[in-house]
Amino acid sequence: MSLFRKKDEAEKEKSSHYLTGREVRAIAKENAAVMRRLEKYKKRRADESEFRTEMRDPANILEIEDLHSYFFTDQGVVKAVNGVTFSVPQGSTVGVVGESGCGKSVTSMSVMQLLQAPQGQIFSGSIRFKSLDFKRDEKGEAIPIWELDENGEVIKDQALDKEGNPRVDKNGQPILIPRQKVDEYGTKLYEMEEKVFDIAKMPTKEMYRLRGRQIAMIFQEPMTSLNPVFTIGNQLDEVTLLHVPGATAEDARRRSIEMLNLVGIAMPERVYKSFPHELSGGMRQRVMISMALAGNPRLIIADEPTTALDVTIQAQILDLLRDLKDRINGSILLITHDLGIIAEMADYEVVMYAGRIIEQGTVSEIFHHPMHPYTIGLQKSKPTMDSESETLFNIPGNVPNPINMPDYCYFRERCNRCIDRCKGDYPRMVQVSPTHFVACHLYDEEGPDGN
Repeated sequence: MSLFRKKDEAEKEKSSHYLTGREVRAIAKENAAVMRRLEKYKKRRADESEFRTEMRDPANILEIEDLHSYFFTDQGVVKAVNGVTFSVPQGSTVGVVGESGCGKSVTSMSVMQLLQAPQGQIFSGSIRFKSLDFKRDEKGEAIPIWELDENGEVIKDQALDKEGNPRVDKNGQPILIPRQKVDEYGTKLYEMEEKVFDIAKMPTKEMYRLRGRQIAMIFQEPMTSLNPVFTIGNQLDEVTLLHVPGATAEDARRRSIEMLNLVGIAMPERVYKSFPHELSGGMRQRVMISMALAGNPRLIIADEPTTALDVTIQAQILDLLRDLKDRINGSILLITHDLGIIAEMADYEVVMYAGRIIEQGTVSEIFHHPMHPYTIGLQKSKPTMDSESETLFNIPGNVPNPINMPDYCYFRERCNRCIDRCKGDYPRMVQVSPTHFVACHLYDEEGPDGN
């Protein structure tokens, strides 16, 4: 009888990992109600005051605080981003690193409000972004910046018709129009004002003010990001026509070619008329970068921009991003799993594991003084020239199921420095220096011997 009892217990334990039809229907019903509420919230008509806010630190361009982004499935709620908090200082590069599935890309998609709805939703938290928005007059129109002469008077030019002939009024007098200032690329300039928005609270329609102009994204695979049935010029022109008030087709074409020149593409006029399949991988990635820069963004999100490229082109793209960041005085949020890219490009590093930040600090602190066992394992797994081992180090075990995350440290089952306190609650974030933070019980106030 004992043998049969053991067999029955084993079958019962095995079946506990599966959901019954009734449980699946209950989960789907509950999730549907939550998704409807969140979708209705995103589609609401809201006054600007509802999503205006202030930065905690004026030196930052982006502040993410306690962000929770979930995917609602019939098997349960996938907590892809589960309480992430970090910031991007103005003019700096912040690298987010971690193995596949840790929540890096979902974090960046949350900033852009590009999660696949209705299943993917920003559940709670704040994403504060400091933008430069157009000043508006009483009619809601953007206010142009006019060119002035030495006496402070607005310079006026002769108005021309479509054929380029001077226009006159009914009395035969020439029609004069004020001359608007343009930037170095020929784009018309308007008066701007600084505003801070909470992206997590912005309706989807209001997000169009930021996405593509204030915040631009360079995706991982350019061939799937570019539309194969439109030329490069069509897709580049769209950025200018959408985000620059009063821009003409000629203005858009001129700016697009200037952007292609800026990213180092030879014969930009020819590339402008080409289709994506006619370009190499490196050229397509340069086109993606030029598209991101066309709106003069304050923040560029680069989601593994060199993964699909060979080593030589990778180096060129990274050099290009570094030069462009300094030229536009912008900031970069760099998503990657390559520690070498982080060491070369980033000023600050954020290490993620299973939807949470487990360590963050300056690149020097993380690389020279890694503290979390997971961060140490990541660095050991990268091959080096002076390594004496014939095999690469790998972290044992697997990432826990994102649907039913435990209450204790997510890394406990894979950690080689586990202590008794790791059986308790999830570790809090401990500050070990002004810029270095780690979430590990080894660095609690009591220390590893205090259990």
